Amino acid sequence: MRSDGMAGWAEKYRPATLDDVVGNPAAVSDLRKWANAWVRGRPDRKAVILQGDPGIGKTSAALALAREMGWTLIEMNASDSRNADAIERVATRGSVLQTFSTTGEFLRTDQGGRKLIVLDEADNVFGREDKGGIAAIVHLIQETRQPVILIANDYYALTRRSSSLRRLCRTIKFQAINRAAMKSLLRGICTKEGVGIQDDVLEFIVERSQGDLRSAINDLESIAIGNKQLGGEATTSLGYRDREQTIFAALEEIFRSGDARRARDSVLNLDESPEDLILWVDHNLPYEFTTPADRDRGLERLSRADVYLGRVRRRQDYGLWSFAREMMSMGVAVARHDRARGGQLGFPQYLLQMSRSRSLRAARNSLAKKLGAHLHTSAAVALDETLPPFRALFAGDEDFRVQMTAVLGLDEKEAAFLLDEAEDSHAVKHLLEKAGAVEIARKGRQPEPSGLASYDEEGSGEG
Repeated sequence: MRSDGMAGWAEKYRPATLDDVVGNPAAVSDLRKWANAWVRGRPDRKAVILQGDPGIGKTSAALALAREMGWTLIEMNASDSRNADAIERVATRGSVLQTFSTTGEFLRTDQGGRKLIVLDEADNVFGREDKGGIAAIVHLIQETRQPVILIANDYYALTRRSSSLRRLCRTIKFQAINRAAMKSLLRGICTKEGVGIQDDVLEFIVERSQGDLRSAINDLESIAIGNKQLGGEATTSLGYRDREQTIFAALEEIFRSGDARRARDSVLNLDESPEDLILWVDHNLPYEFTTPADRDRGLERLSRADVYLGRVRRRQDYGLWSFAREMMSMGVAVARHDRARGGQLGFPQYLLQMSRSRSLRAARNSLAKKLGAHLHTSAAVALDETLPPFRALFAGDEDFRVQMTAVLGLDEKEAAFLLDEAEDSHAVKHLLEKAGAVEIARKGRQPEPSGLASYDEEGSGEG
């Protein structure tokens, strides 16, 4: 947990014991049985693979097991240090040597003192830095005198390169967390945080998460900041999402995968504009990149992305957004040469401090709906393709601004968003007054006859 107080709720409410892990009782039971076999002597498998989708409790279960058993934890993110030397240095040596407890007490293996070796994101070992990493993992499991847990989202990606892993490891499958268990846990978090929440908001978050508890907790935290009561309108700030993807999952790919393609793909359907995404990456990069050289490379890629964003603002050339996204995703991903910190990702200070952020997002989304309805397209298309140039025209052409405010029926929040002004500013009030006058005149004007109606009238006069 971060010392700067920025740790999110997903970390704050991480399970302390295996009994606190929700939604996977069978997997938890199997994991506990395997650990107890180590206590009794030697299990039939010295390592287990915890497999399943992201955010469903695999890492939390491994950490809770270490606490429950009183084992010293040696945790390693395999995607950060994927080569043979790193695995040998950190994991293999730790698995065969004696250890000390967190209080400094010497623990003898033959007297029950154990270490738990956890290799998180083990399926990412096949990246650009792979230099014998899979062979080192196999060797680790063969030689270990300590329990080993491999954590993988993609079981096939982990095992396809070595049939030995299937033979050496016991596999424990974690399932997506059911809706009832997730709702109960989210409501409990709200109670502890002093936040009231309506059932429809819970339903929306659970449905959106698709069984990913970490995603659900992150969504809940994002709409609860600064609020003590969450009603249906709170969910508008979560925006549109065509497929299961969150900013936190994208940041994990950018900072920890070391894979340019995965980092790029993670932001393709993300409900974050490049202007917002760069804030998230900029805030978390100093925490994730542990060496000055990596930070320097990463920030240099971000500076290039910012140059593209500046050109977008000056030239209204929104085609440059794709270059900005690639620099802050692919560019940052391959800038890291050392291991990432692997801690809890945090919200950007700027967005946390800006009380307008949620209302701006809500205004943006409502504008997308109105533009989509007016142009006979989806809100998602309007949000991505129509709103940016519309906003530029709106700011630069007063006649267009007044007419569109009247035609679309824009309110104070939407007008303020388009003008980048406060809702109670003179510019917004003046615009709404002029648009109101245009609307009154439009409604009061008699409709002119159509071409066919005029023709009929002329024809009847001649007769």
